[in-house]
Amino acid sequence: MIGRFVDNLVGVFNPKAQLSRMAARELIQGKRQYAAAKPGIGGWSPTDSDANTEIRTSSPQVRRRVRQLVRDFPYFGRAIDVLTALTVGQGYILQSQALPGDEGSRAVRAAIEDAFKRWQDQADIAGKLSFPEICQLAKRQELETGEYFLIKRQSQDTKRFLPFCLQAIEADRLTSNGAPVVRTNKIDQGVEFNPETGEVLAYWFETERHPLRVAVADVIHGYVMQRPGQLRGISPFAPGVLAALELGEYLAAEIEGAKMAAKYLAFIESPDLSGFQDLRGVAPGVAPRKEYLENAVLEYLRPGEKINLASHNRPGNNFDPFVRLVLRMLSVTTGVPYEMLSGDYTGINYSTMRVCRNDLSQVLKIHHGRMIEHLCMPVFREVLRQAVLAGRLTLPNYWADPSRYSKAKWVSPGMESIDPLKESKAHVDQLNSLLRSPQEIAAARGRDYEELLDEILEAERMIADRGLSRGEVSTALAGNPAAIEDEE
Repeated sequence: MIGRFVDNLVGVFNPKAQLSRMAARELIQGKRQYAAAKPGIGGWSPTDSDANTEIRTSSPQVRRRVRQLVRDFPYFGRAIDVLTALTVGQGYILQSQALPGDEGSRAVRAAIEDAFKRWQDQADIAGKLSFPEICQLAKRQELETGEYFLIKRQSQDTKRFLPFCLQAIEADRLTSNGAPVVRTNKIDQGVEFNPETGEVLAYWFETERHPLRVAVADVIHGYVMQRPGQLRGISPFAPGVLAALELGEYLAAEIEGAKMAAKYLAFIESPDLSGFQDLRGVAPGVAPRKEYLENAVLEYLRPGEKINLASHNRPGNNFDPFVRLVLRMLSVTTGVPYEMLSGDYTGINYSTMRVCRNDLSQVLKIHHGRMIEHLCMPVFREVLRQAVLAGRLTLPNYWADPSRYSKAKWVSPGMESIDPLKESKAHVDQLNSLLRSPQEIAAARGRDYEELLDEILEAERMIADRGLSRGEVSTALAGNPAAIEDEE
């Protein structure tokens, strides 16, 4: 600052000397900094602030724009649907791991899983959604608004398996307006927290009369924390909003231009420039010479006139490559592979499909882990606790150490193999080499291995009831290649 002040002072008497001093100072600074920090890069001087200030000032507008694009821009809607289907699908399957190593743990685990399944159908306080559907809604909210909120409630309906249920709340209902300050805590964007530790203590939700304070223990708040101290989430689609808007406007302009161009079938060329307008009229008492076809009109011309058929070049040759480029940008933004986002599978083969699927599976692991850690496990622990309180589950010494009963694994939605024959052979080799377990292979397809064994046992019974054997069934399929293809 002192240097700039002196430069300006020198410039009052000697502008040339001021420019020389400024150039030398900029050269010195350029040697001391990263290239990205050099001054004067195209006038680019980005502002920066803490995470909560940026989200507080931007999230309402970002939420509105992303929601609008999800409603009106098909590719954003497609990205939401694909990520929700791949992340949540039909829901996560609970596999209890209670009492590891104890005898009789199998019966206890079965009882816990059955109790959770019974509760799942009545998870919503409004009675509209099951727990898998609540998970789907939460994921959609996380993608659209950057976060989801579920309030733990107690229903008064005695017909429910458990009084515990969930209520989904939109992020827009969080408010700091009218929320009183509690002790030395701070309230930012409807989140009450300890300013010294950053610990969240409660949430304030907007109601018709006054804000409602809900303790953090009764709220499930899911979002991606990208910076330390971040209290609220922001949509991961935010970087693609401008590109999506511009692509939507470009597509609309091209479609409108093509429609207008298609209306002009031909143009009439006349050598009589001075009488051009008169020629367009009709002489008194003379009927116009026209013929009406099914979808066109044929008009007879005057001498000297000729027709030039219109040639339409919209959309142009650059239209498709440009749209592909922007869709690839949106693919990077949304995390959905280009082929799945656009529906364009041109030129794809087995190798590229495998690479695409492997990359996608790594991304989905993060999505699955976050949903399980921040949604499924807290809900499961609460269901377990209230089931014991209500006498729906009898778990010896539960209160002494609840963690012994709350251990669990969750089977996330899987993906079917691209080439079942190749992958099944690879799985057999891995099983024989003790590199993989049957449970892992079943889980990769989104199946519970225990349920799979039960289905196989039931199939064996049905085959035996009909006087058949597995070998006969396999021979029948082998003799009917079409049946094999149908099964694949």
